[in-house]
Amino acid sequence: MRDKGQDKRQDPRQDNQEAGREREPDGDKRIGVTVISGFLGSGKTTLLNRMLRDCAYADAVVIVNEFGDIGVDHHLVREARDNVVLVEGGCLCCVVSGSVVDTLRDLFMQALSRRIKPFRRVLIETSGLADPAPILFTLKHDRFLSERYAYRGAIVLVDACHGIEQLADQPEAARQLALADAVVFSKADLVDASQLGRVEQAVVGINPGAQRSVQRPDAPLVEILRNGPGAHARRDGVALADWLRPFSSRAAAGHGQVASFSLILQSPLARPVFLAGLSRIQERYGPGLLRVKGLVCFEGEAQPCEVHGVHGELYPIRLLAGWPDRDHRSRLVCILRGLDGDEVRRALCEALGQPPA
Repeated sequence: MRDKGQDKRQDPRQDNQEAGREREPDGDKRIGVTVISGFLGSGKTTLLNRMLRDCAYADAVVIVNEFGDIGVDHHLVREARDNVVLVEGGCLCCVVSGSVVDTLRDLFMQALSRRIKPFRRVLIETSGLADPAPILFTLKHDRFLSERYAYRGAIVLVDACHGIEQLADQPEAARQLALADAVVFSKADLVDASQLGRVEQAVVGINPGAQRSVQRPDAPLVEILRNGPGAHARRDGVALADWLRPFSSRAAAGHGQVASFSLILQSPLARPVFLAGLSRIQERYGPGLLRVKGLVCFEGEAQPCEVHGVHGELYPIRLLAGWPDRDHRSRLVCILRGLDGDEVRRALCEALGQPPA
């Protein structure tokens, strides 16, 4: 039988100070988690290899499916313990042990007990056919993880050579892009400016809010990822407003079967009505409703809230410190696949008790 004293957990915030090095810019002491995704052959391995060797990522852990996937050279390994390897640049590389939940728990406890060095951020590589949604779900709903880790967004790599065809023909590629907070165009040195422009337009057609950058072989990582995720975690709503702004106020012409629309609501919403209405819409349209994100003004509340739903799941609503600008109206963006944008817009307005937009 375990000693009762062993069941007394120390305050997770204090644990976080021990396992991590410093807090995020918004004051959140939790360890930031970024997902790196992209369709098969998009260049994730190349980017991750550069991260592992860059001293700027000395405070990070990179989680991969297998060491063979990322090709950690033996002469770069400074120290190895179980499924964790310390690379020459100072970055930790870890192989998934059982599940992402188990791996994140184990990493945290190993850092807390000083079996591995402290880390401040985690980069998770998904396979070419996976999207970030399950990881986001896990971080939101597992109590141990949600107290210690914070989702900082998804970087999605898009192949400049084949991205247009992949986004049109592969549902997985489009789903990944719909959930992206930042997009990195890989293999840009293999195409001309015209081709790169067409790929960028295809990306904008699906997710115009994602920050975009180009990965060139000689470009510093800081430059490549200067617009990466993380800023959206700020509590002032500025980055969220920036993400929402590029979306059209009317149903957008998307790319292939993926489209998006933005909805501006003129009056504050009753929180129960909003939650019930959005739940009905998510249930009605299921996996076709890839993503819902926005700023919402609730009745009787002075501060706005951030709303984020993925694949039929609405994540905990987050209170922001204030409005990012003088416009205090609610703003929602929906990204759809295989659905009629006008129909979903009308149904959403009806479910929320709002006049047709």
